[in-house]
Amino acid sequence: MPTTGVELVTERLRLRALRPGDAASVAALVNDWEVVRYTTSIPYPYDLHMARAFIAAQAERWAAWKPGGTLAEEIAFAIERKADHALIGCIGLQPAEIQGLEFGYWIGKAYWNRGFASEAVAALTRFAFATLGVAEIWAAAVPVNDASHRVLEKNGFAVAGAGTRESEMRGHSLPVITRKLTRSQWLATQGHP
Repeated sequence: MPTTGVELVTERLRLRALRPGDAASVAALVNDWEVVRYTTSIPYPYDLHMARAFIAAQAERWAAWKPGGTLAEEIAFAIERKADHALIGCIGLQPAEIQGLEFGYWIGKAYWNRGFASEAVAALTRFAFATLGVAEIWAAAVPVNDASHRVLEKNGFAVAGAGTRESEMRGHSLPVITRKLTRSQWLATQGHP
């Protein structure tokens, strides 16, 4: 059964599968150097054709993936603001380099500094641990991306190391600080032993 119906709902957000009608919003939000400069896989400049191709690829991945099954490639959720149904960013899960899952996210610049990234990370973390049953989740951010580090720290992710990530889109590797949260650490914050 395809998982295109998975929606994660928070106080202000809805995380859902991307839809073809999201392409213009994705292109407009991502075609901003300030949004993509710390990412390793998003090209810049970014246009409507790229957004359509990304959404089509995501539809295929969502159709092939079943929660509880092995995640072979990244699946991305649209981050939609419930108040007005505006698409404000994306957050995705993919197999981690070591074990467990890794996620990444971006938020459109007009929506920065409002706690949306923290709220989306908390929802996806809950989904990964409570529904998918993964043992650990990883995330990486370049050292100067203070906002991402704050989001991860707020959600319990501890520094696990440092290294580099290859970035074909940037033409060079980027330094990163890697963070990790285990299922047992997350359960402890949820009031479970």
